[in-house]
Amino acid sequence: MKKILIVLLTLIIHTQVFANDNENSKVTTSVSDQLKTLQDLYKSGVLSGYEYEKEKKRILNN
Repeated sequence: MKKILIVLLTLIIHTQVFANDNENSKVTTSVSDQLKTLQDLYKSGVLSGYEYEKEKKRILNN
């Protein structure tokens, strides 16, 4: 459960849109950055193969 929570929080942080001071321009994390983070989590053992594939599909489908 703790692993899933860490993964979800990490993915939420990496996919959030942050507005700058004037709130007109927004910065998002690119798909490649999200996939890199996901791969790092998998390689470090935080994610199982199933969790990795599930999140990878979600990222690629958005």
